[in-house]
Parts: sequence; structure tokens; C-alpha cells
Amino acid sequence: MSQGPLPQQWAGTQIGNHHLWGESLIEDMADYNHQAGLKIVGEVLPQERNCVGLADENDQYGLPIARVTFSLSENDKKLVQHAIRHMTDVMRAAGGREVWYEHDDTAHLNGTARMGDDPRSSVVSADCRSWDIRNLWICDGSVFPTVGGVNPSLTIQAIACRTADRIKKMAASGEL
Repeated sequence: MSQGPLPQQWAGTQIGNHHLWGESLIEDMADYNHQAGLKIVGEVLPQERNCVGLADENDQYGLPIARVTFSLSENDKKLVQHAIRHMTDVMRAAGGREVWYEHDDTAHLNGTARMGDDPRSSVVSADCRSWDIRNLWICDGSVFPTVGGVNPSLTIQAIACRTADRIKKMAASGEL
């Protein structure tokens, strides 16, 4: 995937990754049209230990706040390292002189309300209906156990439309 951020986003990348500011940032941005980048679109394997739970700490309303637990598996780390080596080779072969990479970057966060056919290992049914709260349907990327290397927006839209159709049909038949 080619990486082509607009100037404002590129400036943010340079500030965050290279700690540029002031005159050094202005000088770097003068070369904006001569920058190139590559980015991996990879898959993080689902892991049971990666989850969203409730913390012991409460918010201003007295409700527990969310606690996100996430880590890359050994396979995920190897995938990233392989991609960095390959993209570095490609950039150097194309004449790149100052090759660098971002250590931490994410794009599409998914999971946490996994879809499945067993309430013991999933949060929602294949209809995106909560196993625990019968009048709750979840129609976003959180129902995916994984999405591979593609943008999930169209799949999320399709699932939302399918779920809406099923809710409408259930309501018409008196099942709700």
C-alpha cells in the first residue's frame, strides 16, 4: 500500500517520529514533494488475552472505565519485521536515501465483541445480537475476530444493513 499523507498529516508524522519543530520542520517540509513511503496492511491474529474489560477505577459518574489489554503475538511481530525489511529493501532499490519506519502504528482496530455461534467464546451471534442483552445489536468492526489486510468499512456497512433487515423482519413477525 502506498502511503500518501497530505502535508498537514505529514508534518504531524515528522513532529511525532523525528521530533522536528520550528525551523527544522519547515526545512523538512520544503522536501514534502520528494518523500515516498510504504505501509504494511497486515493481520494481527486474534488472541484470547487481547480484550476489553472493566478497570477498578471509576469515571466521573462512578462507572468503571474500560481497560484495553493488547499485545502482538510472536507471529505478528515476525510479520512486521519481515515487512519492514522488505519495504526497506524496496525503498533503497528505488533510490531512497533516508529510510526510516514507524514503530507503533495502527489503522483498523477490531474485535472485543466477537461474532460467533457459541456464547462462551463470542459476544454476539451471527445476527450481531448480544447473547447477554437480547435487545442489543452491535454492528461495527468489534464483531470481527479478524479482518485480514483490507479496509473493513464496506464489510461493516454490509453487516449493519443485514442486521437492520433481520431486526425489521423479527419486529414484523412479533419476535421482538
